[in-house]
Amino acid sequence: MKRTLASLGAAAVLAAGAIALTPASASAASGCWGDAGQKTTPWGATYAARYCHNYLGDYVGYDTGDTGYLYAGDNWFLCQIKDVENAPVGDAKNNWWLLTQGDVAYSDGGWGWFPANKVSGGNNYEPIPGLPTC
Repeated sequence: MKRTLASLGAAAVLAAGAIALTPASASAASGCWGDAGQKTTPWGATYAARYCHNYLGDYVGYDTGDTGYLYAGDNWFLCQIKDVENAPVGDAKNNWWLLTQGDVAYSDGGWGWFPANKVSGGNNYEPIPGLPTC
């Protein structure tokens, strides 16, 4: 299960690694890129955000439930962490999660973890290139 908000603390946050599928751009094919600005989490940690291409939309959240929804596209992510298995997408399998804020917020301002196997640029059970670990 994804870690709970309470167990994360200010400096540690959970995220994802990924599998490459159809990228939206040449940059997306090799992982995350660019400068998406500084973002501060609800827990007070500030990160330099990077753009990554998620080829599928999905819920973001914690083991306590979904906090939001992130649409497919070029979105910003802060960092990634290895944790429990993502739900498989075809042959794409991973156990990395990326921290972001959803386009639609249900709770916690939409902050939560996004599965790596829905992000272009990585391989099965590996982190997404160009995105730091949390």
